[in-house]
Amino acid sequence: MYIDDTEILNLSKKMSDSRTMDIASGLSTYSPRNMFHLKSVDVRNVQIDVERLLVTSSTRTVASCPKENGTIFLRIAAGHLDVHVTKEFSAEMERSTKKKPPSKTMIQMLFSGFDEHNSSAADNSQKKASTGIFKDLLPYPEQGRIFIGFPTHQTTGCSSHLAARVIPTVRDSI
Repeated sequence: MYIDDTEILNLSKKMSDSRTMDIASGLSTYSPRNMFHLKSVDVRNVQIDVERLLVTSSTRTVASCPKENGTIFLRIAAGHLDVHVTKEFSAEMERSTKKKPPSKTMIQMLFSGFDEHNSSAADNSQKKASTGIFKDLLPYPEQGRIFIGFPTHQTTGCSSHLAARVIPTVRDSI
């Protein structure tokens, strides 16, 4: 991001190739009403680097602003689901949303493992930069949020975010 030819923010993202994760044989891969069937899970590592100028209200010139660097490490797990709904349910969905339910969908979980969390906060200046600009991206130690294209007020109950194409109610509940 530039203002008057001065770079004030630089974000870069590096992502590993996704790798398929084994689903434990004793784990049920069906939702309670068999509407969703988990077919596979892919996991990938992500590194996001930031370099930004620290501009304060007392700053006279942009050239005098110090730069701050930070890096966070995340994992994204993507569950691929087959969708099976009754004809009645499909008709109601089409009536209320003007769209047919998909035959396949995906749910994603964004989290940092113990090693990633510690690497993201390797030193104090790095931790300050990481917790500043990335504070809403890394939920730890708070509860994660549920995203439906935007964050809802609902939490996940654990230190990871969930994102899926779901249908919210009027109050953004799923």
